[in-house]
Amino acid sequence: MEQRRSQSIVQDKSFRFAVQIIGYVRLQQKNLVNLVLTRQLLRSGTSIGANVEEALGGQSSKDFISKLAIAAKEAREAGYWLRLIRETQPHNHPELASLLEECNGLLRMLNSIILTTRRKFMTHENSEPRTQNSKLGEAVNSEPSESVNSEPRTQNSELGKAVDSELRTQNSELPSS
Repeated sequence: MEQRRSQSIVQDKSFRFAVQIIGYVRLQQKNLVNLVLTRQLLRSGTSIGANVEEALGGQSSKDFISKLAIAAKEAREAGYWLRLIRETQPHNHPELASLLEECNGLLRMLNSIILTTRRKFMTHENSEPRTQNSKLGEAVNSEPSESVNSEPRTQNSELGKAVDSELRTQNSELPSS
């Protein structure tokens, strides 16, 4: 199996969850009801990680928050399908319990990141002069903004730092799985 370079906790957890969902779906009986339920679970369960990846490559704070909100919606949907399968197919309880626990943990993590990022975004947005273009804002002000520096920046580097900090806090509070 390929070793992935760890970029963020939520990225790794959502990928690992997608792998677990795929493994679970592969083991299920191939009757009509199972096919419908497991296809829905497969779509929503694997979409979480895809949306996290898109968020990490987002072009702005708003884009980052929007993609993570979609990932959180997909996590809620995956949780719904897992609960539905658990209630209609009692013989799957042991496997479903761990998947549901992982799904709920992912959802809590995503919601926490979204709330933290929104707070930081709102604080940052309210502390800077409101102009349509940040370069224009710098030219209008006699002193350059504190957020402008000569270091090269990667896309969403400030968001990445905020997310990693929040996730380290979240991860230290959660029991290890």
